[in-house]
Amino acid sequence: MPYLGGKEAVKELRRALSNPNVQADPLRYRNTVLRVIRMMSQGADVSSLFSEMVKACATVDVVQKKLVYIFLCSYATLNPELSLLVVNTLRKDCQDPNPMVRSLALRSMTNLRLPSLVEYVEQPLTAGLRDRAACVRRVAVLGWAKLSNLQPAADLDAAVVNELYSLLRDPDPVVVVNCLRALEEILKEEGGVVINKPITHHLLKRLKDCDVWGQCEVLRVLQRYRPQSDDELFDILSLLDPSLVSPHPPVMAATLSLFLSLCSDLPAVSLAALERVRGPLLSACGSSSREMRFAALCHVQ
Repeated sequence: MPYLGGKEAVKELRRALSNPNVQADPLRYRNTVLRVIRMMSQGADVSSLFSEMVKACATVDVVQKKLVYIFLCSYATLNPELSLLVVNTLRKDCQDPNPMVRSLALRSMTNLRLPSLVEYVEQPLTAGLRDRAACVRRVAVLGWAKLSNLQPAADLDAAVVNELYSLLRDPDPVVVVNCLRALEEILKEEGGVVINKPITHHLLKRLKDCDVWGQCEVLRVLQRYRPQSDDELFDILSLLDPSLVSPHPPVMAATLSLFLSLCSDLPAVSLAALERVRGPLLSACGSSSREMRFAALCHVQ
């Protein structure tokens, strides 16, 4: 429903945003910015406040910055003429001392989804991959996947792909999982991320550090790897053993799927694995979640 406050409300907000007394009071300044966002969400055209909102970005208040980013990115997408000004503002914040600000700026920049801005975004994303803060690296990794999706016909620099592969050994487990997802997206025309022996064993050893859905993602990707010997196969099965009895049904189901894929030529081992998970799967059938019950029953079948 369109906002019916009229032009007077926008003029009042402009006066408030430009008022030195408001700017000197962090809480009043943030609340004024919030009013702008509220009007925008109600359908009002507040694009005339663009320059005032750019100035409002010069703050140490992370909440206010996030609100301003929402405004800037919304209008930059609608008005490409303003997009370069927005990108320059965000690029400046990508060098902020606060890692939260750097990650917010990087995320907002990649959310602009404007092919004409790709050349301006690449350098901050490359720097983000090497940032000392894990939260920035997480955003930068996924940012490259967004860029690849934005220009599917363009070949991504091999140096970036190599850097993403190297980040599979990042100390932060979320960065590792994000790298897998990004490489899957970037290399989808080539069959996805290449899984070799060193990567497989590294990911299996880091599995316990990931959250539930991160573990499921790792286990899914590992299904395309085939051990080179029986000794390696049983080493992998030993590493998978704790996950086979995981208290989290999605992890248990993903592990079982990988287990059965690896043991396709070993029916006795496959049967033993099925016997081990039968009890937990039946327990999951009694879950209060209908989705969990459905998934468990599918695996039982």
